[in-house]
Order: sequence, then C-alpha cells, then structure tokens
Amino acid sequence: MYRNYLFILIAILLSACAGSKTVVVYPDYKKFKSNEFDLRVMKAYNYEYFHQDKEARDEFLKLFEDYNNTHFLENAFLITLVNDLDQKKEINKMVKPYLNQNDNLKRLSALYDLNSHDLKNAKKLVQELLKKENNDPRNLELYGDILVKQNDLKNAAKYYRLAYNYASNEEILLKLVSVYAILNNTVSIKELLENSRKTNGCTLKTCILLAKIYNDEKDYKALVEVYLQLYEITKSKNFILSAVELLNSENQVKQALNIALEYNLDDDIKLYLYQKLKYYNQAKDLSIQVYQRTRNKEYLLRAAVFEFEDASLKKKITPKIIQAVKEKFERAIDENTNDLYLNYYGYLLIDYDLDVKKGIKFVELALKKDPQNLYYLDSLAWGYYKLGDCYKAWEILKKTFKDKEFSNSKESKAHIKAIKKCLKL
Repeated sequence: MYRNYLFILIAILLSACAGSKTVVVYPDYKKFKSNEFDLRVMKAYNYEYFHQDKEARDEFLKLFEDYNNTHFLENAFLITLVNDLDQKKEINKMVKPYLNQNDNLKRLSALYDLNSHDLKNAKKLVQELLKKENNDPRNLELYGDILVKQNDLKNAAKYYRLAYNYASNEEILLKLVSVYAILNNTVSIKELLENSRKTNGCTLKTCILLAKIYNDEKDYKALVEVYLQLYEITKSKNFILSAVELLNSENQVKQALNIALEYNLDDDIKLYLYQKLKYYNQAKDLSIQVYQRTRNKEYLLRAAVFEFEDASLKKKITPKIIQAVKEKFERAIDENTNDLYLNYYGYLLIDYDLDVKKGIKFVELALKKDPQNLYYLDSLAWGYYKLGDCYKAWEILKKTFKDKEFSNSKESKAHIKAIKKCLKL
C-alpha cells in the first residue's frame, strides 16, 4: 500500500508536464519541493526495504507530522500493525480525525480494533466501507475476519467467497477453506481447490490440501496427478516417490516404473519394479551398470540372479547361461554375503549338479544366518539327496512339514516324492 509513493509522485509530475497545465500533488507543493523532502522519503522506504521496521515507521510518522499528508500516516500504521510494533494504540488515535477522508486509514483502524478484540467498532467501520465500496475484496475479507471472530461462520464464508470472487488470491482461499473445514463442508472445499488448480495451477498449500482430499476419497488417479504437479513446483522427489509407492500399492506397476524412469529415481527402486514386473533382462542390465559404477558386489550378485530368472522364465536355461551365472556368483560371493544369495547359489550348484558339496557349504552358511528358514532347509535336504544320503535328507526335510503351505508347494512336493522314493517309503 503506497510503497512506491515517491515514484508515483514522479510519474504524476511527468504526466503533468506532458499534458495538463496544473497538477496539485500537495496543497502547497512549493513547501515540499526540496532535496531534503526527497531524501527523507527515500530514507523511509529504504528502512522499510531492509526490514528496519521501527525506523521506517518513525520516519513516516515524522513525515506526516511535518507535511500533514495521510499517505505517510497510512504507511506508518500499516508497518506498525503488520510487524506488531509498539504505539499501535497511539497511532490509532492519530488516525481518528481522518477516518471519513481516507478509506485506507479506516480499514487499518478496523484491523486494529479487530486485533484488539473491539469487534463492535471494527464491524461498524467495515460496514461503513462496504456501504461505500461493496466490491472491494479488502473490505469483504476484513468483514469475513470479523465474523469469524464472532463465530458467525456461515456469513464469514459468504463474505470470504465474495472477496475471493473479486480477488482470487491464495490467502483468501485458505481462509475460506478453513471456515468450510470447521463447517465440515468437504464438497465446497474440494470444489474451491479444484477450481483454483484449474485456474491458477498448483501451489504447495492448495495442492497438499487437495492431495489429502483425494487420498481420503481413494481417488488415486487424481492423487498421482497432484503429486506430479507438486514435484514440478517444489522439485522435491518425495512427491515422485509418493506417486510411485501409491501406484505400486495399487498394482499399477508399469505406470510406477514409467514414472521412476522418467524422473530418474534411485536405481534400487527401478530394480524393484523391474523385478516385480519380471523384466529380468532389464534388471540384469541395470544391475551390471550399477556394479560397474560402484563396484558394489551385491549388484553383480543381483545381475546373476536376474540373468538366471530371465532364462528360467523364458525356459531357455542353457549350459552357456548357467556358466555365465556361475561366473558372476564366483566373482562376488563369500561367507559374508547376504544369506539369500548364499542359498540361491548353493541350490543352483546342487540342483544342476555343478558342485553339490560346495553348494551344501553355501546353504549351511545361509542357515547359520537364518536357522529356521524353510527354503534353506529344503535346499540342504536336496543337497544330501544329491549326495545319496537320503536318510539325512529326509530328517532335514521333515523340519519343513510344520508349514503346510510350504510343504504343499510344487517344488517341495517334488523333493518329498524323490526322497521318499530313495528311502522306499
């Protein structure tokens, strides 16, 4: 409000030179026509620009006292109220004689009364402003603020709505949303936020509120769209991660993968989605790339697993594939390797008769880390079966029978059948 008053003054003077014969800027312009005046005005605005609020307020008050121009009083009062400075009450008394001459001062005085809990006088002043100018959004918003304080929420919503129709700014929108939330009017909140998004695009506050509504309504398609828009305005990948997590939970894994690739999310996320979609070849290639970049052996182990799973899925397990998988495991595996890889490679060595004894050692290392794991026990039993020790194989395999679901699986049944046959049971 009048923050560039000096420059407005200059613009008026220039336009006067171009056209009009006489322009009265002040009642006695000659009195103000001095370098000292210009410097004082610049000094006041300079204080304000650098957030030296008290100094700026005091300088504007001095300018008002010396030149009796209410624009300076407006600035002083506004700075005082906005920054919660002292002398609010004193300045409010100073503006009283000018209330009927200056709408801005009347509005500021009403704001002071509102903050001072003098709702009756605040309401009276704003009603006077509304009679004079009923489509000024500042008056409508301020009247809404007063009605909220009086707990007249329905009428507050009405005036906020009118204010928002004239000035679609976010501050009024959020006030209106807050009132509707208290009134439990979710339909109106959603309508407001969606219209704001269509008209003005996403902002952090409005679209987070909209995301909350879509999440509560389980409108996940709309929620993903909002997450992507929130990323565009914040550049925070947390919103992309939320979109991917949501799509994955809703089993829309291909869309989740597309987003992960488009926004170049973490490689582990891409690998997880590739694996879930059984895109094992792409997962293998990415694992090798990460291994070559980081020299982290786990990614070479992952590449080995994905390569074998891809061949198994396509039913194209060949000696060449087995050898390639074995080479990757040999380069990366040791006794400190995660038990999942120890069992996987151990079982591979056992099942394909590559090196059964070595396979058993890897499975036993896995069992040291997870002694009750049914898959590892099954692998160990299969290893002893391959060595011809069917009794020991059966004793180990019996430990898995307590889990009916596991023992009824296709692979477990095949092992049970083979070992029983070996024992002639």
